Amino acid sequence: MVSDLLKYWKPLAIVALLAVIFAAWHFDRAEKYQRGRDAMAAEISNRLKDGYIEQAKTAREAEQKAAAALADRQTKLEKEKENAKQTVTAMRFELDRLQQYAKHQSSVRNMPATATTAAPSDGAADSYGWQLFGKCASEYAGLAETTDSYAADLREWQAYGQTVIEQK
Repeated sequence: MVSDLLKYWKPLAIVALLAVIFAAWHFDRAEKYQRGRDAMAAEISNRLKDGYIEQAKTAREAEQKAAAALADRQTKLEKEKENAKQTVTAMRFELDRLQQYAKHQSSVRNMPATATTAAPSDGAADSYGWQLFGKCASEYAGLAETTDSYAADLREWQAYGQTVIEQK
């Protein structure tokens, strides 16, 4: 057997060399495949990362725009609220004047000139009417203040809701 190997050493060496070349080529292909696969995975990973970064940037910009819009709306609402407070203060001043006038009218018994067929008024009904008018005006003013505060709160929530809707 050894003599046969020595006798045919050249063809066996060629076969062995071909086997080594084939094995090297096979391992080289496997290595190139693995490197290509790793490179593609890295490229896909980078694309996804860039996409996430861009998406986060877009979301952040939209959120900043929405926050700016909300701040602008809230500034306008604060101005409206301040105007409403000034109006309420002016209304309270007028209400106080009206109540003073009603109090004065209820204490003074004006007797207008009447025809002879009309019975003269004793002023009690007029006095009660002015008192009732003053009380109604006072209650109406309180109701108006409450309603105005509710309306201001509603406008704030509507502004917030509109900002949230625009953000989507």
